[in-house]
Amino acid sequence: MAASGSGYAAVSPSGWNTRLYWLWIAYNTIAFVTILTVGFVLASLGNDVLHLTLSNNDALVALLIATFGAVLFGVVLGVLQWLVVRERAPVPRRAWITANVGPSLLAWLLVIMPAVIDAQNSHKDVSTAYLLAASQSLALGPLLGLSQSLVLRKVTSRWTWWIGANLASWLVVDAVLFLLSQLSGDLDAVTTEGSTAEVYLTLIATTPLTGRALLWVLAPSALTLPKKPQSP
Repeated sequence: MAASGSGYAAVSPSGWNTRLYWLWIAYNTIAFVTILTVGFVLASLGNDVLHLTLSNNDALVALLIATFGAVLFGVVLGVLQWLVVRERAPVPRRAWITANVGPSLLAWLLVIMPAVIDAQNSHKDVSTAYLLAASQSLALGPLLGLSQSLVLRKVTSRWTWWIGANLASWLVVDAVLFLLSQLSGDLDAVTTEGSTAEVYLTLIATTPLTGRALLWVLAPSALTLPKKPQSP
């Protein structure tokens, strides 16, 4: 359902819309901060949950937490992003959320679980390994672009550009952070490998680029469905 007065036909040919642009940045930032906060809460549980021992079969607990984290990431980010997407195209909310959960779950299982198991086998701090691995897995953001593009394929002819836009935004932001870290030693703590701060700074910094790309991808001239607003 489109917002009042923001029907598809009313959008400029280039796709630009100041309100939606800033909403995209705000909603994505809220989602990333929320996920970061929950990540720290999970890590703070330390010995209670994440300090695993194979003898107690607590690996299942780690798997459940990883699944919860992936679902949380997908649902929170998916719902907030969908609030913007729905104003341009009749994309089903469930499909958009699923497109976010899938890559997130894959990243958690392939990155987080191995890190947790390695930490417990080598008697390292499991909670720290868990949090860092979770942060690093979120850096696989371009996978979201690929997954989301499969949903956008049904509503816009420019869906392939969404894949490139996500990849390009990550490359640009990573390059800028790297150059800044070379110019200023003050950023060393932020850009150290495995730094949670760098991962979330990167996540938030990509939103202005992806926001502009989304508005172009869902511009009226690119939509392949009727311009009349529809319910999700």
